[in-house]
Amino acid sequence: MLTLFRSFAKSPFALVIILLIVLAFAFTGVGGIFTGSGTAVVVAGNQQVSVRQVAQAFERELQRVQTENPDITREQALEFGLGEQVLQRLTTFAALEAKASELGLAISPDALVDEAARQTAFRNPVTDRFDYNTMISVLQNNGMTEAQFRSELEGDLLRQQLIFALAGSVPAPEFLAETRYDVRRERRQITALLLDASTADEIEDPTEEQLESFIANNQDMTDRNGLPVFTAPEFRAITLVRFRLADFLRDIEIDETMLRETYDYQVETGQLGTPARRSFVQLTAADEATAQTVASRLEAGETATAIAADMGLGEPVELEEVEAYEVPDSQVGEAVFAMSEGATAAVEGRFGWNAVLVTMSEDEQLPTFEEQLPQLREDAARADALDALYDQIAAFEEARASGSTLEQAAAQSGTPIEVYGPLDQYGRDESLEIDMQRYTELGPDILATAFQQSQGFAIDLEQYNETDYFTVRVDEIIPSAPRALDDVRDVAEARWREIQVDTQLSARADEALEQLQAGEPLDVVALTTGGRTESTTTTRSATAPNFGRNVVSRAFSLDPGVWDSVQTGTGSYALVRVDEIIPADTSAISESEMATMQEELANEMGEDVLIALQQALQQEYGLNDGAVDRQLFARALGQDQTTQP
Repeated sequence: MLTLFRSFAKSPFALVIILLIVLAFAFTGVGGIFTGSGTAVVVAGNQQVSVRQVAQAFERELQRVQTENPDITREQALEFGLGEQVLQRLTTFAALEAKASELGLAISPDALVDEAARQTAFRNPVTDRFDYNTMISVLQNNGMTEAQFRSELEGDLLRQQLIFALAGSVPAPEFLAETRYDVRRERRQITALLLDASTADEIEDPTEEQLESFIANNQDMTDRNGLPVFTAPEFRAITLVRFRLADFLRDIEIDETMLRETYDYQVETGQLGTPARRSFVQLTAADEATAQTVASRLEAGETATAIAADMGLGEPVELEEVEAYEVPDSQVGEAVFAMSEGATAAVEGRFGWNAVLVTMSEDEQLPTFEEQLPQLREDAARADALDALYDQIAAFEEARASGSTLEQAAAQSGTPIEVYGPLDQYGRDESLEIDMQRYTELGPDILATAFQQSQGFAIDLEQYNETDYFTVRVDEIIPSAPRALDDVRDVAEARWREIQVDTQLSARADEALEQLQAGEPLDVVALTTGGRTESTTTTRSATAPNFGRNVVSRAFSLDPGVWDSVQTGTGSYALVRVDEIIPADTSAISESEMATMQEELANEMGEDVLIALQQALQQEYGLNDGAVDRQLFARALGQDQTTQP
């Protein structure tokens, strides 16, 4: 059963359900004026969320966020609502656990042990098996005790049981699947009258006053890249010093003798290749003759358990995928690792005779020096280059510490210096032409940093990828300002014309729609408007030339014979009519299609059930009417309650 719960919990459906529940709490809120809760920040039924739980959950989430975004401070995370997100998640979990407990759901100790043993983080790196000491070490590194982990694991499994019991049992009637099939496969024959810029009347050239007014009223207009059209961005001239590992790699020469020594060392210490492994069954025997008999029976295909029971021997010992050093009896291990898969033998070990059957044999895989040479050369070059990089950084920083300017420190340490004229934050110069190479090198990190600095001060060295560092000084700041009319005249006139054409065609489309709705013939309206007519037959999820998503969507909302207007782009309109509705042939639906649609519907119905559950739990446990002790919540986040909103 647990396997079923676990599989369900890992499915996209379960993730969507849990997310929906958490979001529902977020939208409806869990705030209130709850008092007298002791150490409980939230109370839901028989479950409480303590100050310690909130504090620990917040710290773990903050650590995760800062790992992905090192620049985010604790204060910023709180400002962005991280504390509230943690609270909402814990509130959701507490409500689900409370209901699971009321329904009598429980997790056995054996189930908890089995689930813990399945956690890959708790496996011994040598044996690749669950290890108690490894588990304790991992928990300590994450700031958790064994008792806390047990409590969280039990809560996880309880919630999985409840979710699976509710969402996994919602059947989808066949008639609903047939209805969905009919909706998806229904086709409509559509006729459209198309009006575009080619049908518009000639637009006269704009006057200077019209262009100036247009620009003034559209200062926030952007181009296809989302950048301002009529406003020049802020520019900054910078001086840059970079330390890049790639610059040092070019000058590295590697001694192949040293690479050979490195290879030999890696082989000796087991850093290369994969070691030999064996899986085998071992039965202890009183003497050699008995061991030979057992080995013969194993070779004949009898199971070790049956042989042990028949001959009165001890329980068989089974070792799986072990290395030689992991076999307790070294003499048995030496014999086993000399055998191939399926072989049996009587082996005299340090503690007596044994019969063994090798069930899996995997020999050592070791790359040759020639095969490993490219990687060895790359690693050695990288190590030497890093040393040279750090030596140059040290010389540069020592010079700066003694009072040298950026230029002087660069010269004293032999570091190249780069001077850039005014650039915007996307690496464009004052021509505003995109230079992708320059942006790739500077934009994401260096320019972003430069645009946060004051003029005239070089920053401390910053790392901007795994190995490289930079410092930058802003030499000049040119503030953002409206661009001169002569610089944007062509763009402004083109945009102005687009709007004039669109305004003209919008009015023409409205007039044509009135004529068609009044019953005038389509060919007459097409002639007077200058438009053209086209037809297509399509399903609601398909498109066709001149019948894009918005046109098809509008057509599937119309009754046959009814006209409507759809804007398909700037200066482009379509007047649409449905000529015929062609129902789907539900008798042609295949068993696989029926099963797929029933599964989709069951998932959607399951989501509805769980959203209803969440709403019921909110009402039952009063999660909208005072479930949170705000003073304790502030304490859990290390804040003064008087600063809380």
